[in-house]
Amino acid sequence: MTLTVDPAALVADLGFLVCRDIPTLGRDALLVVALRAVPTEQHFDPELLRYWRTGADGRGHRAELTHASAMPRRSDFSWGPIEIVDRFGVTNTFVSLGGSLAADRDAAGTVIATFRSRGPILRRGGHSQRYDSIAAALTAFLGRLLVPIDFQPGAERLISATPPVTRYAAFLQHEVPRLGIQLVREAYGADARLLHAEADRLRLRDPRAWEDGAALLARLGLSPGDR
Repeated sequence: MTLTVDPAALVADLGFLVCRDIPTLGRDALLVVALRAVPTEQHFDPELLRYWRTGADGRGHRAELTHASAMPRRSDFSWGPIEIVDRFGVTNTFVSLGGSLAADRDAAGTVIATFRSRGPILRRGGHSQRYDSIAAALTAFLGRLLVPIDFQPGAERLISATPPVTRYAAFLQHEVPRLGIQLVREAYGADARLLHAEADRLRLRDPRAWEDGAALLARLGLSPGDR
Protein backbone atom coordinates (compact mmCIF):
# COMPACT_ATOMS: atom_id res chain seq x y z
CA MET A 1 0.00 0.00 0.00
CA THR A 2 1.28 3.47 -0.87
CA LEU A 3 2.28 5.55 2.13
CA THR A 4 0.06 8.57 2.66
CA VAL A 5 2.74 10.33 4.73
CA ASP A 6 6.25 11.20 3.58
CA PRO A 7 8.60 9.06 5.74
CA ALA A 8 11.04 11.98 5.98
CA ALA A 9 8.30 14.10 7.54
CA LEU A 10 7.75 11.46 10.22
CA VAL A 11 11.33 11.82 11.48
CA ALA A 12 11.89 15.53 10.73
CA ASP A 13 12.49 16.14 14.46
CA LEU A 14 13.30 12.57 15.53
CA GLY A 15 15.96 9.93 15.08
CA PHE A 16 13.48 7.13 14.47
CA LEU A 17 9.79 6.36 14.74
CA VAL A 18 7.66 3.23 14.81
CA CYS A 19 4.59 4.48 13.00
CA ARG A 20 2.83 1.09 13.28
CA ASP A 21 4.23 -1.83 15.26
CA ILE A 22 1.41 -4.20 14.23
CA PRO A 23 0.09 -4.25 10.64
CA THR A 24 -3.48 -3.02 10.70
CA LEU A 25 -6.31 -2.02 8.36
CA GLY A 26 -4.37 -3.22 5.34
CA ARG A 27 -1.32 -1.10 6.21
CA ASP A 28 2.11 -2.58 6.86
CA ALA A 29 4.02 -2.23 10.10
CA LEU A 30 6.41 0.69 9.62
CA LEU A 31 9.72 1.76 11.15
CA VAL A 32 11.43 4.91 9.85
CA VAL A 33 15.01 5.87 10.76
CA ALA A 34 16.92 9.07 9.99
CA LEU A 35 20.71 8.87 9.54
CA ARG A 36 22.15 12.38 9.59
CA ALA A 37 25.66 13.54 8.75
CA VAL A 38 25.86 15.59 11.96
CA PRO A 39 24.12 14.66 15.25
CA THR A 40 21.35 17.03 16.27
CA GLU A 41 21.99 16.39 20.00
CA GLN A 42 18.26 17.03 20.45
CA HIS A 43 17.23 13.35 20.50
CA PHE A 44 18.64 9.87 19.90
CA ASP A 45 20.85 10.30 16.81
CA PRO A 46 21.18 7.06 14.81
CA GLU A 47 24.47 6.48 12.99
CA LEU A 48 24.29 2.77 12.19
CA LEU A 49 21.56 0.30 11.26
CA ARG A 50 22.18 -3.44 11.65
CA TYR A 51 19.72 -6.01 10.35
CA TRP A 52 19.58 -9.41 8.63
CA ARG A 53 19.32 -10.26 4.95
CA THR A 54 18.91 -13.61 3.18
CA GLY A 55 21.81 -14.36 0.86
CA ALA A 56 21.86 -16.36 -2.36
CA ASP A 57 22.78 -19.36 -0.22
CA GLY A 58 19.42 -19.15 1.54
CA ARG A 59 21.07 -18.30 4.85
CA GLY A 60 20.87 -15.18 6.98
CA HIS A 61 23.69 -12.62 6.82
CA ARG A 62 24.23 -9.46 8.85
CA ALA A 63 23.84 -6.21 6.91
CA GLU A 64 24.60 -2.61 7.84
CA LEU A 65 23.49 0.83 6.71
CA THR A 66 25.09 4.19 7.54
CA HIS A 67 24.92 7.75 6.26
CA ALA A 68 27.91 6.94 4.04
CA SER A 69 26.26 3.92 2.38
CA ALA A 70 25.55 4.08 -1.35
CA MET A 71 22.03 5.31 -2.11
CA PRO A 72 19.35 4.58 -3.02
CA ARG A 73 18.90 1.14 -1.48
CA ARG A 74 15.99 -1.19 -2.13
CA SER A 75 16.11 -4.67 -0.67
CA ASP A 76 14.37 -7.19 1.52
CA PHE A 77 15.32 -7.68 5.14
CA SER A 78 14.93 -11.01 6.87
CA TRP A 79 13.58 -12.19 10.20
CA GLY A 80 15.50 -11.29 13.33
CA PRO A 81 16.64 -8.16 15.16
CA ILE A 82 16.95 -4.63 13.80
CA GLU A 83 19.42 -2.50 15.75
CA ILE A 84 19.70 1.29 15.67
CA VAL A 85 23.03 2.47 17.11
CA ASP A 86 24.23 6.00 17.90
CA ARG A 87 27.77 7.41 18.01
CA PHE A 88 28.19 6.30 21.65
CA GLY A 89 27.30 2.71 20.87
CA VAL A 90 23.91 3.04 22.56
CA THR A 91 21.34 0.81 20.88
CA ASN A 92 17.58 0.67 20.35
CA THR A 93 16.49 -2.78 19.23
CA PHE A 94 13.48 -4.16 17.37
CA VAL A 95 12.48 -7.66 16.30
CA SER A 96 10.67 -8.44 13.06
CA LEU A 97 9.63 -11.26 10.76
CA GLY A 98 11.11 -9.56 7.69
CA GLY A 99 9.87 -7.27 4.96
CA SER A 100 11.17 -4.58 2.62
CA LEU A 101 13.74 -1.85 3.19
CA ALA A 102 13.90 1.39 1.20
CA ALA A 103 16.56 4.04 1.89
CA ASP A 104 17.50 7.26 0.13
CA ARG A 105 18.74 10.78 0.81
CA ASP A 106 16.25 13.59 1.23
CA ALA A 107 16.76 17.19 0.12
CA ALA A 108 18.79 17.93 3.27
CA GLY A 109 21.11 14.97 2.67
CA THR A 110 19.64 12.88 5.48
CA VAL A 111 19.34 9.17 4.77
CA ILE A 112 15.76 8.08 5.42
CA ALA A 113 15.49 4.31 5.90
CA THR A 114 12.03 2.76 5.92
CA PHE A 115 11.37 -0.79 7.10
CA ARG A 116 7.95 -2.17 6.13
CA SER A 117 6.47 -5.55 7.04
CA ARG A 118 3.25 -7.52 6.84
CA GLY A 119 4.25 -8.87 10.23
CA PRO A 120 4.98 -6.87 13.38
CA ILE A 121 8.02 -4.68 14.02
CA LEU A 122 8.25 -4.76 17.81
CA ARG A 123 10.32 -2.78 20.30
CA ARG A 124 12.86 -4.76 22.31
CA GLY A 125 13.89 -1.84 24.45
CA GLY A 126 16.92 0.41 24.50
CA HIS A 127 17.74 4.02 25.24
CA SER A 128 14.62 5.72 23.93
CA GLN A 129 11.73 3.26 24.01
CA ARG A 130 9.70 0.79 26.01
CA TYR A 131 9.78 -3.01 25.60
CA ASP A 132 6.78 -4.58 23.85
CA SER A 133 5.65 -7.67 25.74
CA ILE A 134 4.95 -9.53 22.49
CA ALA A 135 8.56 -8.82 21.43
CA ALA A 136 9.81 -11.22 24.09
CA ALA A 137 7.53 -13.98 22.77
CA LEU A 138 8.49 -13.30 19.15
CA THR A 139 12.20 -13.35 20.04
CA ALA A 140 11.69 -16.69 21.82
CA PHE A 141 9.82 -18.05 18.78
CA LEU A 142 12.67 -17.06 16.47
CA GLY A 143 15.00 -18.82 18.89
CA ARG A 144 12.92 -21.98 18.50
CA LEU A 145 13.36 -21.76 14.73
CA LEU A 146 17.08 -22.18 15.25
CA VAL A 147 16.54 -25.74 16.53
CA PRO A 148 15.28 -27.22 13.23
CA ILE A 149 17.83 -25.08 11.38
CA ASP A 150 20.55 -26.90 13.31
CA PHE A 151 19.11 -30.37 12.71
CA GLN A 152 16.99 -30.35 9.54
CA PRO A 153 18.79 -29.93 6.20
CA GLY A 154 17.28 -27.07 4.21
CA ALA A 155 15.26 -25.70 7.15
CA GLU A 156 16.86 -22.23 7.08
CA ARG A 157 16.37 -21.91 3.33
CA LEU A 158 12.71 -22.94 3.76
CA ILE A 159 12.06 -20.43 6.54
CA SER A 160 13.85 -17.61 4.74
CA ALA A 161 11.97 -18.26 1.48
CA THR A 162 8.64 -17.99 3.31
CA PRO A 163 6.87 -14.59 3.07
CA PRO A 164 6.87 -12.51 6.27
CA VAL A 165 3.08 -12.75 6.60
CA THR A 166 3.33 -16.55 6.56
CA ARG A 167 5.98 -16.44 9.26
CA TYR A 168 3.61 -14.19 11.22
CA ALA A 169 0.79 -16.72 10.79
CA ALA A 170 3.14 -19.45 12.04
CA PHE A 171 4.05 -17.36 15.10
CA LEU A 172 0.39 -16.70 15.95
CA GLN A 173 -0.54 -20.37 15.59
CA HIS A 174 2.39 -21.31 17.78
CA GLU A 175 1.51 -18.79 20.50
CA VAL A 176 -2.30 -18.67 20.73
CA PRO A 177 -2.64 -22.26 22.03
CA ARG A 178 -0.09 -21.43 24.73
CA LEU A 179 -2.45 -18.76 26.09
CA GLY A 180 -4.37 -21.62 27.69
CA ILE A 181 -1.47 -21.87 30.16
CA GLN A 182 -2.07 -19.43 33.02
CA LEU A 183 1.55 -18.37 33.41
CA VAL A 184 1.84 -17.63 29.68
CA ARG A 185 -1.44 -15.70 29.69
CA GLU A 186 -0.32 -13.65 32.68
CA ALA A 187 3.01 -12.91 31.00
CA TYR A 188 1.18 -11.48 27.98
CA GLY A 189 -1.25 -9.48 30.13
CA ALA A 190 -3.53 -7.25 28.05
CA ASP A 191 -1.64 -8.27 24.90
CA ALA A 192 -3.19 -11.76 25.10
CA ARG A 193 -6.37 -10.23 23.71
CA LEU A 194 -4.37 -8.56 20.92
CA LEU A 195 -2.81 -11.89 19.98
CA HIS A 196 -6.25 -13.51 19.68
CA ALA A 197 -7.50 -10.57 17.59
CA GLU A 198 -4.51 -10.75 15.24
CA ALA A 199 -4.99 -14.50 14.80
CA ASP A 200 -8.66 -13.98 13.92
CA ARG A 201 -7.82 -11.14 11.53
CA LEU A 202 -5.16 -13.05 9.66
CA ARG A 203 -7.14 -16.29 9.49
CA LEU A 204 -10.11 -14.50 7.96
CA ARG A 205 -8.33 -11.99 5.70
CA ASP A 206 -5.45 -14.13 4.46
CA PRO A 207 -6.45 -17.81 4.75
CA ARG A 208 -3.65 -18.85 2.37
CA ALA A 209 -1.00 -17.35 4.64
CA TRP A 210 -2.74 -18.96 7.62
CA GLU A 211 -2.66 -22.39 5.99
CA ASP A 212 0.94 -21.94 4.86
CA GLY A 213 1.91 -20.90 8.38
CA ALA A 214 0.42 -24.10 9.77
CA ALA A 215 2.26 -26.13 7.13
CA LEU A 216 5.54 -24.40 8.01
CA LEU A 217 5.14 -25.26 11.70
CA ALA A 218 4.36 -28.87 10.82
CA ARG A 219 7.37 -29.11 8.52
CA LEU A 220 9.64 -27.81 11.29
CA GLY A 221 8.11 -29.98 14.02
CA LEU A 222 6.80 -26.92 15.88
CA SER A 223 3.04 -27.47 15.59
CA PRO A 224 1.10 -27.21 18.88
CA GLY A 225 0.47 -30.96 18.75
CA ASP A 226 4.21 -31.65 18.58
CA ARG A 227 4.92 -30.05 21.95
